[in-house]
Amino acid sequence: MKIHQWPYVRTRVPPELQKLIAREAAKNRRSINSETLVVLEKHYAEIKKTEEARLAGSSSVSE
Repeated sequence: MKIHQWPYVRTRVPPELQKLIAREAAKNRRSINSETLVVLEKHYAEIKKTEEARLAGSSSVSE
């Protein structure tokens, strides 16, 4: 799917969080949108990794 076909999501964030995202985006030479996507992708990748580790641990216990 091309980027212009991605769903449009509008969200409200507290001013302090917006400033933090904007600072990190500038530091990383990204747009605020791109910085937000990177943070969300990292967050959900970590959740997936943790869940997979938990499942692998529970399957080895049942063997």
